[in-house]
Order: sequence, then structure tokens, then C-alpha cells
Amino acid sequence: MRSRFLDSLERGVVVFDGAMGTSIHSCDDCRPEDYLGRENCTDILVRSRPDLIQRIHESFLAAGADVVETDSFGSNKLVAAEFDQEMVGWVHELNVQAARCARAAADRFSTRDRPRFVAGSIGPGTKLITLGQASWETMLDSYREQVRGLLDGGVDCLIVETCQDLLQVKCAVNACLDALAAAGRTHEEVPILASVTMETTGTMLLGSDMAAVVNALAPLPIASLGLNCATGPTEMAEHVAYLAKHWDRPFSVIPNAGLPVLVDGRTEYPLRPDGFGAAMRRFLEEYGAGVVGGCCGTTPDHIRALREQVGTRSPVTRAAVRTPGCSSLYGFTEFRQDNSFLIVAERTNDNGSKQFK
Repeated sequence: MRSRFLDSLERGVVVFDGAMGTSIHSCDDCRPEDYLGRENCTDILVRSRPDLIQRIHESFLAAGADVVETDSFGSNKLVAAEFDQEMVGWVHELNVQAARCARAAADRFSTRDRPRFVAGSIGPGTKLITLGQASWETMLDSYREQVRGLLDGGVDCLIVETCQDLLQVKCAVNACLDALAAAGRTHEEVPILASVTMETTGTMLLGSDMAAVVNALAPLPIASLGLNCATGPTEMAEHVAYLAKHWDRPFSVIPNAGLPVLVDGRTEYPLRPDGFGAAMRRFLEEYGAGVVGGCCGTTPDHIRALREQVGTRSPVTRAAVRTPGCSSLYGFTEFRQDNSFLIVAERTNDNGSKQFK
């Protein structure tokens, strides 16, 4: 059964929500005890304060978002183990509850003509394979448990976001494919999206440039590739231009509300809603972004301003050019002779799913 989310993506621009963390920290009724002894663990609020999380989702839907992301950014075994073993045992249920909170909000706002969707948020965690902080097998198991919970909770799609390491992206995507196969489903039914973070240095945290990202991830069965976090829309322009030219599927742009600044010891994001909406217009009109939204610092007002820019427009038609080549961790080398080299190693697991390394 084909995903309704993919149908919506083909028909027009899809608007994601804004910042969950910003919204939580601005809530007057979020109390220290709501964190259940795990300070600043916002994912735990789906267990202690599902009413609060659903209310945040609804605020973005009311502002015009088509998609809300689950409050599950760090809900995997590796991150949970940094708190305590009890929380590791909660990982599946935390993801189920996160999906159900978002599902209840989306269903409340959905109509026959305009369905609203739930994206299962899968963050980068705190350990990276390339740095030797976690093995592929350990991370794969951690993400599989997270995705299993998100699927059981009823998400429409999965987004591997804020990625800092290409191996981490590949591992998370493989975990999605494994969990889907185990549930008897496919990435056509529950699409997988990926979004990397490009620092102000112009690369991912580990040094990968956008050309390396596109070439390394192109063989994976992901419905969309894009950027989120770290910077505001202005700093993303060069990377978005490359995506528009070289990525042959829809791409996403989900920036912060500008570069963060410290004000009286607090981190604030200076880009106001009208400026955010105006800055995002270029990505819609000039580059043809298919997915837009907001990351850190973006409020319902930012999403409302973005919704006004999107209107009912369809993505700009693009003719992306795939250039043969090979990628290291850091960069891309164009291949100018024949196409006889192997970019992707693929194997079939015992459960019938595929892994791509």
C-alpha cells in the first residue's frame, strides 16, 4: 500500500513543524519533576506529560504544518544508557507513546482533503561510528528498537535527522529497513527521509562536504535528503543549491531561526518569523525545495509565516544531474571514465531486509 505522505510530497510542498525543544523550554507549566529525575531529558515527557507534548504538536498544526515530528529525538538505547538502565528498558514504549501523542494531534487536524502526518524523529545520538565510539552492530540494534516503537505507535514516515556522520546515517537507514521488514512493511509504505547538519565550517561535523553526502547517500532508498539545524537559512544557501542541482529526489530545508546568540546567559535565535518566511521563499521559488520546516528556535509563528510563503504551490520542476564518482568520508571525486566501480555493497539479512554499507 503506497504512502499517502509520498502522494502529498508529489502534489505539493510539504511543511514540517518547528522546534520541539524550544517549545518545551518556553512552557510555563513544565516542572522539574516532569523529567522523572533525568534532567533535561525532553523525550521522557511523552511518559510524564503526554498532554504537554500533544499540545505542542497541535500548536504547529494550527499554524499550518502538514507534518509533526515525534518527541523521540534521543529515544534510543545508546542515549538512554547514559541516564540509567531503567530508561533503556523504556525505549520501545517511549517511542510508541511519542508516536501516539503526535498521531492524536495529527488526526485531530486531518481532513479528507488535507491529511496531516507524523514523522518519527531519529536523532544522531551522542556516539559516532566513525570516531569509534560505537560499533555498527551496537548502533544498528539501538536504532532498530527505536524504529520498532515508532512503527508500533503509528508514524507515517521516518526522518533520520541532524546527522553528523555518514556511517551513522547509513546505520540508521538500515535499522529502519530492518524494522520495516520485521513488521512486514516497506519503505514505500513508510518512507525514510534523511537530513544532515552542515556546520558554519561548510561541512558536517566530521568534515564531509555536501558532494560527499549526496554521492554516499544516493544509493539508499530514502525519499528525501536535506539539511537541518546548526545554521539559519542564509548559511544553508550554498548547500541547498548543490542539492537542487545534484539530488534526483525531493529535498528538504529545515533551518534554525538564525545563528544562535547568547543573551544574559541564555541561547536565543534572532531570526523573527517574518524574516524566516522571507528567507525561505528563495528555496521554494529558485531551488524547488519539496520539504520545508523549522529547527531550533522556530515557533508556531515561524511556521505560520512559512506556510504563507508556501501557500498551495507545487515544487519547482528540476532536472538534477547525477555525476558518477566516489566519496571518501570528506569529499567527492568525479569519475570521468567508465562506471565500472562499486559504490554500494548490498547484502540480504535473514529477515529479508537489505543492508547498504
